Amino acid sequence: MDLQDLLEDLAQRLGRGLLMDSTDGRLIGYSKQDAHADPARVASILSRRVAPEIREWQNQYGIARATGLVRLPPNAELGIGARWCVPVRHGGRRLGYLWALADGQALDRVALGTLTDGASELARVLAGPSGEREVLLRRLLDPDQTAEAARDRLAVLDPLLLHSEVLLCAAVPISRSRERVPALSARELERLGAALPRAFVCFVTPTHVAALLSHGRSGATALDKGLRQAARRPFAIGIGDPVPFEVPAIREAYGQARAAAQVAALDPALRRTLPWSAAGPYRMLFPVAASGPDPVLAPLEGDRGLLNTLETYLDVGCDVQRTAASLHLHRSTVYYRLHRISAILGADLHDGLVRSHLHLALKARRLTGSAAKGTLSP
Repeated sequence: MDLQDLLEDLAQRLGRGLLMDSTDGRLIGYSKQDAHADPARVASILSRRVAPEIREWQNQYGIARATGLVRLPPNAELGIGARWCVPVRHGGRRLGYLWALADGQALDRVALGTLTDGASELARVLAGPSGEREVLLRRLLDPDQTAEAARDRLAVLDPLLLHSEVLLCAAVPISRSRERVPALSARELERLGAALPRAFVCFVTPTHVAALLSHGRSGATALDKGLRQAARRPFAIGIGDPVPFEVPAIREAYGQARAAAQVAALDPALRRTLPWSAAGPYRMLFPVAASGPDPVLAPLEGDRGLLNTLETYLDVGCDVQRTAASLHLHRSTVYYRLHRISAILGADLHDGLVRSHLHLALKARRLTGSAAKGTLSP
């Protein structure tokens, strides 16, 4: 029996309308039994979500912390009739809320038990098999597919995705020569496919592993451990920028993660687990970076003296004496400015990759015209 059938059967047994929404207010389902529907219920069905002001009012009654039935009084101003709320939980996670209209009638002990048992059954259906998450993630990341429905379903299966920014990770095997990114063998595909979905929302392809993490960078460490145990060789893991759980942002972060994984596998100078934000000059060399200017120089915007000093310093091969002569400054002033630049950016100017990244970003800044608002001067 699917979710809709369960809702209809439960509504028929209780003799009243039911509605179910996710923890972020998205409508999951509703019964056709709605003879006593109030305006708030009708509006939720039509818009497919609960209005923010209604959610705020409902949360005042502690439904987010509740483990059992909560009765909410009517609110004429919001068009809400009296109703019962049952948090829908599975494995300690809140998946959503089941709402039963009071219809001016009390629920007896049997009916309340039926409502609670029904919420438990709905939770089991919503939790779904682990294989469903893999299918949904594939659909979510496929640019050729419409993914809003997949996004909503994943949010129901794992509500934590809605409460904070998520990370997209991509993992590729590392070859001994570091001259190419090898494909996964058939045996590795089998091992990874069997092991990883139990712990992560992920899928495996012949070229890489994709994973969606809702629990921060510590999840990348656990992913690395799982990869090594399953495939028995080192992997490079790329991590996209943290993003909200929305389709365009997730797909862009997925491209970042794949690019970071590729360069981490090829370049021994880079960390094996590499956030896209730490990919240095490689950020300038992938089409994924074309979505906007590189933010590495953002902390220096507005300070023309520091920007000009940094660009000149890099242009002359990081020679402080030549930088000072070019800018007509004392060497101590150049050293002071470089120290400030390093502190502001949190960057080590003695690191060759950092220098390359900054130099490319400065030249790109000139080409895109962001520096054309005025002449840079010391």
